[in-house]
Amino acid sequence: MSQPSPLNVVIAGGGTAGWMTAAALSRFLGSGARITLVESEAIGIVGVGEATIPQIHLFVGGLGLHEADIVRETKATYKLGIEFEGWLEPGHRYMHAFGIVGRAVGVIPFRQLWHSARARGVAEEFGHYYFNEVAARLGRMAIPDGPKNSALGLVHAYHFDASLFAVYLRRYAEERGVTRLEG
Repeated sequence: MSQPSPLNVVIAGGGTAGWMTAAALSRFLGSGARITLVESEAIGIVGVGEATIPQIHLFVGGLGLHEADIVRETKATYKLGIEFEGWLEPGHRYMHAFGIVGRAVGVIPFRQLWHSARARGVAEEFGHYYFNEVAARLGRMAIPDGPKNSALGLVHAYHFDASLFAVYLRRYAEERGVTRLEG
């Protein structure tokens, strides 16, 4: 009986998306696949700041990477939410903070309690009850330093240099057998 042919995967395009794909496939398909990424030096990697959302931790953790390494290698800063300017009208600001807001009372969700209190004129703006928003507006952030190497349980994401993230993931993927072709 003949051996089955290994799975051949070709990724068209590099950059952050291409190298994220290559890194994930090399991690989860392992040696059972030949993975080739085709990219062009002439196009290059877009070198902009990249805003992420907290789910980036699922990806980074799935690869077995450490937060401190990501922050150092990509010159990342931590972010606790995303602020939108001019949301309702010019000059208005709204922050979509990460994490849980307020606390429920029994089975009554915090948002429902807040709406009721706001209607009676006894509640502050919604953002005053978001730990992450309050911390962000005060410019406060605990630097990760613990056994899990995460930001002390704060729901957070990163703002990093996308080109440095792609370079980091390229190194990771190539160490696991991914081949890069110029094209």
